[in-house]
Amino acid sequence: MEEADKYDGSEQQTGRRDVLKAGVAGLATLATGSTLAAANRSDKASDVHAAKGTVDNPVSDKRRKQLRKRAVAEYERNTGETLDGIPAARPGATDGDSDSPEDSEVVAYAYGIDADGVAHGYIGMAGEARAAESKGRAEGLIHNRFEDQVQDISAALEASDDDLTTQSAGTISGLNDMEVIYNTTLDNAVDPYGKISSTYHWVQDTEYDDQGTLHGFHSPMTIEPGYQVYGSNWQNEAAWNRHYWNQNDMAWQDVDSGYWKPAGPSGGSTSTSYSISVITDWMDSYTGLAWSYSEPSLERVDQSSVYNDYCEWEWNVTDQCGSQVRQSTLGMQPSSVCNMEDYDCAMGQRDVGTVELKGTFTDGSCGDTHWLKSSVSLYKEC
Repeated sequence: MEEADKYDGSEQQTGRRDVLKAGVAGLATLATGSTLAAANRSDKASDVHAAKGTVDNPVSDKRRKQLRKRAVAEYERNTGETLDGIPAARPGATDGDSDSPEDSEVVAYAYGIDADGVAHGYIGMAGEARAAESKGRAEGLIHNRFEDQVQDISAALEASDDDLTTQSAGTISGLNDMEVIYNTTLDNAVDPYGKISSTYHWVQDTEYDDQGTLHGFHSPMTIEPGYQVYGSNWQNEAAWNRHYWNQNDMAWQDVDSGYWKPAGPSGGSTSTSYSISVITDWMDSYTGLAWSYSEPSLERVDQSSVYNDYCEWEWNVTDQCGSQVRQSTLGMQPSSVCNMEDYDCAMGQRDVGTVELKGTFTDGSCGDTHWLKSSVSLYKEC
């Protein structure tokens, strides 16, 4: 379980002109339990505020909120502007079988605000099986990747400028009237089973409806089996990606159609075609798009329910044990939109929706299975 703030390490604060190469120099020596503010060349963006923890002493919710508030305060001081609601993500992650789920913990966290007021973040979570061969391996994997994640955030903040517009969000294109308000990545690694990851792009359009705000979630996901990550015998079995628009604190919501596109190896010769029809402006580049690919080794299903206010995409591996599909990194790129009540700071903290990922892995004989699940509840606070 996530603990109260136990950090007593000293904070390392760099001057804004003491440029660190995306914080890598600082992170290389960043002690567990301490924090770092990595400076960048932008005069208006905040620094990247980062912290590392351990499975036994995670980066607490209180600590994460402190880092966000420091980034927001810097942005508002640098620009003279006030953010109308701070976007944030409340993470959760478990793993196990049907009887004994275990929690993963936040062992790395970073947050910053670019010159356009767009929030960028990273959440690294780790867990280990009770009988893991190498204790600390999942935690070490997240810490090793943390440097690159902070580097990416710092580069984005440094590149931001008032002359740039927020008309793209990672792999999203053609946003038109939609504005990116938050990009954050969540990695959940559990030794020896595997790793599931997604970068969550949250976009919105306040001009869509006089009575509400149109929100969009884009959550490209990857699933990496233990065979790839740890050299273990655990392989891919199944996965899902869910957008729960019904899990919000607003007065009402109206979910629109979703979109997804598969990625990763398929193999074989059976060709299956998919087509979509999306009416939302920021998905115009995909309207009427059709694609086909060969994948007798995978079954992919769209189980979204607009009536029940959620979108859900699943796949199941049907290939034999030891196949390329079972041992390779797989992915999907879903997006969905929902119109809901406008947010106002007077409301306090309000959830807008939850995105949940699940990857199921199987052992070398394709007998036992073990799943990893992670989620982020995306919300605004003031």
